[in-house]
Amino acid sequence: MQRVFTLLRSDFIKHIAIFFVGSVLVGALNYIYYPVLGRLMEPAAFGEIQVLISLFLQFSILLNVLSMITVNITVNHTNPKQAHRIIFELEKLAAYLTLGILAFSIIGGEFLRSSLRFDSQLPFIALALAMLTSVPLTFRSSFARGKKRFGIASVSQLLGAGTKIIFSAGLVILGLGVVGAVMGIVVAQLIAFLYAARWATRLGFSRPADTHYGTLPDLKAVRPELKYASAVFVALLSVTMLMSVDVIVVKYFFDAHTAGLYAGIATVARIIFFLAVPLSQVLMPMIKIEQGRKQNSTLLIKSLGLTTIVCAPVLAVFALAPEFVVRLMMGVEYITNAPLLPLLALAIFVISIVNLIFMYYLALRQKMIMLVGIIGFAVSLSVMLVWHNNLHAIVSSMLLGSIITLGLAGTYVLVNLKRGRRYAKQDNFDRDSDLQ
Repeated sequence: MQRVFTLLRSDFIKHIAIFFVGSVLVGALNYIYYPVLGRLMEPAAFGEIQVLISLFLQFSILLNVLSMITVNITVNHTNPKQAHRIIFELEKLAAYLTLGILAFSIIGGEFLRSSLRFDSQLPFIALALAMLTSVPLTFRSSFARGKKRFGIASVSQLLGAGTKIIFSAGLVILGLGVVGAVMGIVVAQLIAFLYAARWATRLGFSRPADTHYGTLPDLKAVRPELKYASAVFVALLSVTMLMSVDVIVVKYFFDAHTAGLYAGIATVARIIFFLAVPLSQVLMPMIKIEQGRKQNSTLLIKSLGLTTIVCAPVLAVFALAPEFVVRLMMGVEYITNAPLLPLLALAIFVISIVNLIFMYYLALRQKMIMLVGIIGFAVSLSVMLVWHNNLHAIVSSMLLGSIITLGLAGTYVLVNLKRGRRYAKQDNFDRDSDLQ
């Protein structure tokens, strides 16, 4: 019992409580966004929104990579001025890359429109603008997380999620359709950025005096982080694709109406992932490279246990009353695919556990964890491409791929624990030899 009280009083639990509550509220607002748009738009148009969001999720891999690097630098770097320079140059590099995406969406918009069977190329331009505005917001919010100011990070996310509903719904009602829905995201992120930037400055973040957005990125300053970034990118890409590739595959193989209805079920199932994400985001700033292996691994075990405790009740509700949940969150039109929800939610839960393990080892800068994600995603996609004759087959393929990936991740954990024990025994032997 004393251990329980000690755990409840720990900074780790306090940070999780703050960020989890904030993230649950953000998640609730983010999911309100989909039912609101689902009721304001036809299923085909809503399916287009889901495809755009899936594409944004792929871009968010880059944002998550930069976010993790920013947190890692803030936590582990001993020279604040040098840390700020690296962070700002990374932000500038990301902004330049996003401007390139914006240019491609304008020049190659017709190719995107015809390939994904959209009515217009304008939604892709709006999507690129959303990507561009997300860059500075990501860095300022991540700096606050690195400083363990999770309340600030949560409020900035709440501002973005809340205003997104207002502006997206308003622009859709005004007749701007899919473009309006995406432009609402752009406006919301600008509002959230203003808040996050103000607090980042108060926490000590400052732009180096000899550089600004008008200068080219200093690749020499960020080069040491790029190898780490590549490993993080591959690992997060595999997790993101594991979670969202089903929507893209369904959009490719099925008609627009079916894809839109499936997207609604996928939206509900992803609640599991977004409940688990705050725990991984709190875990990463708590992991320090110079900390002992035992202290770090204890934090991982706590996070795995808390993730299961948080997600298990939701999984149970999805399994026992899928039609009720789908009707409540998406509307009557989506009930036909409600039986898919329990299996799909289970697959998302398994992916959430995989993501937590990935975050732990990436915080320790162990790059080889990315191989687990590559193999797991390759298996999942291969099965899905072979077995896609109906929606149940798509979901089953996703679950199989996620379980295989978890098995690989668990093997990686066991190998590292065994290696750690071997090193500990060798250290004890060396110390005993020195005493003798």
